[in-house]
Amino acid sequence: MKRSLFGKLDAGAINVGIALTALRTNLMRSILTTLGVMIGVFAVTLAMAVGSGAQVSVMESINALGSNMAIVFPQPDAQGGRSSFDRGRLTMRDARAIQRSIPGVSAIAPQLRASVQLVSAGRRASTTAIGATSGFASVASIGAEAGRFISEADVRSGARVAVLGPTVAQKLFGTADPVGEGFRIDRVPFTVIGVLESKGSSFGNDNDDTIVVPITTARTRFKNSLPGPDDLHVLYVGFEEGTDLEEAKRDMTRLLRERYNVARQDVQPFTIRTTAEFIEQSSQVTAIFQSVLVAIASISLLVGGIGIMNIMLVSVTERTREIGLRMALGARRRDIRSQFLVEAAILCVIGGAIGIVLAIAAARAFSTYADFPAQVGISVAIGAIIFSAVIGIVFGGYPALRASRLSPIEALRSE
Repeated sequence: MKRSLFGKLDAGAINVGIALTALRTNLMRSILTTLGVMIGVFAVTLAMAVGSGAQVSVMESINALGSNMAIVFPQPDAQGGRSSFDRGRLTMRDARAIQRSIPGVSAIAPQLRASVQLVSAGRRASTTAIGATSGFASVASIGAEAGRFISEADVRSGARVAVLGPTVAQKLFGTADPVGEGFRIDRVPFTVIGVLESKGSSFGNDNDDTIVVPITTARTRFKNSLPGPDDLHVLYVGFEEGTDLEEAKRDMTRLLRERYNVARQDVQPFTIRTTAEFIEQSSQVTAIFQSVLVAIASISLLVGGIGIMNIMLVSVTERTREIGLRMALGARRRDIRSQFLVEAAILCVIGGAIGIVLAIAAARAFSTYADFPAQVGISVAIGAIIFSAVIGIVFGGYPALRASRLSPIEALRSE
């Protein structure tokens, strides 16, 4: 058994040596042959890295909103059906009713939103202003890195104060400490009381490019963007740990339908989504997105495999006399077959290795310059190398079989 094992190892080493010699002899053709596999592996690996990065980015974006909560939007929940409302509905009275009546609610964070222009000492910035209550900090898991967050006293008095996101603070005040400084929103003076903790960017959106002001101030100052005197743009509802979000969603839906007298067959004028639903839906979308990318990229890998087959067929034709000579010296058909299979596999592995290196470089460029978390994992790289070898064996199978079936006498007669 030991002799048999060593014999197989020696035969494998001989096949590898012959394959490397043949590749060096036709170096330019070998390089051009690996291009197809290299591009295919590069495309597939990068597609997987981008898909994984998209999933990470979406998860970060959801985590930036907060965890264990539900979001209520003043938008119809479904298309079609009969509705007695000309638009979506959501008010502060609804928010207070949810806080009083729904079990497990820990805090509510009603919001108003408006696009605003900020001015400070000649510097300008366009951003989104969020009118919120002090409960927004606990519901959305956000706080002030410097200074303080808005308080209930600020909300009750309608104070003209604001907490800036790090991006806005950088635009208006550079590296200086903005706490206590003043700026204007549409010619109305505001005072900076804090800077928000950085949430970073996710999926192309800068979560730090925002400001938070008391909701009462927003309702007074941003009247043009409000649908009604008591209406809200969105409502965040935080729940205690262990609360069943699906049951809480059903309770909120039932409560709001009763408040608006929505019949069973009518379209409800609001939409409720939980963080669990966001995560599930985002995972499904990114999985489909990644599958489509990989499927498209795999076409180039298939083309590369076909190129390997064509070149190996040409190689068999050119080396017919060599094959006949090896057979005449005692080489068996399986030895000839193994020789060409090893040669095809080495070609594909070399092309795959180069493709992986290029994919890693491209993924790092995405992460560095596009702020997109694309990364090629070790398992993906190893899998790509193995898959490259399989491509070589599969597409090199027919040329290897054809070479092994040559007649030694006919092969020696070839010129």
